[in-house]
Amino acid sequence: MQVVSFIWRAKYGHFLKAGANRNALTYSIPPKTTVIGLLGAILGLEKTEAQTKLSPLIAISGSPAQKFWHKTILRKDPPVALPYTVTGKMAGMKSPRPEKGTLVNQEWLWKPSFLVSVALPDQEDIFQELEKRLKNQQWHFSPVMGLAFLIAHLDYEGTSRAVPLSEGEYEINSFFPQYLGTLSATNSDSDSVVQLIRMPVGLDSERIFQHENIYLERTGKAISVHTSNAWQVESRKLIFF
Repeated sequence: MQVVSFIWRAKYGHFLKAGANRNALTYSIPPKTTVIGLLGAILGLEKTEAQTKLSPLIAISGSPAQKFWHKTILRKDPPVALPYTVTGKMAGMKSPRPEKGTLVNQEWLWKPSFLVSVALPDQEDIFQELEKRLKNQQWHFSPVMGLAFLIAHLDYEGTSRAVPLSEGEYEINSFFPQYLGTLSATNSDSDSVVQLIRMPVGLDSERIFQHENIYLERTGKAISVHTSNAWQVESRKLIFF
């Protein structure tokens, strides 16, 4: 199958954890649902359309981004509504209502950067449109890194053919769901740090999330896995989901 790859990077990022409290914790890697939303922004799909109209296979590689705490203000009351009729002589309020808000802690990611590989084996026309837009850096909505004001950059890496590999043990260069592979004992003999986190991977038309356990390596190293779901993409071995 054909795969288009691109670098998704930004100065800051935030992927809200499911069930997070007011401190707004973030995942250190993007959930699949967020990547699908990004593809929708590139293609011009509405927020609610991307999750139901696209059926991509995705592989995400890279190092989980470093986190830091940031103070952000949340308004407790809405701003004063603007009048329906505006005249040239209308002046602003001399004593505007003071803004009521509160500073809360929020986790942000520092310089997140991920290599995203996407296949759309059953939607060839959409794949060609996506590839063209990534090559020409043309998108309907500005790409972001999770939150609407965290503007991101997309760098086209190339289009390659993904070749399925037979069942065996491989050094996998991407994050992947637990059910698609079994960790090899060689991971414990190396200095790699493999972590298992639960993340959303799907969203239906009723906006109900599907979650899976995802394996990642804390420093971006390959993970030794016994699997029947590995693909060779140029020099990388990936698991798509």
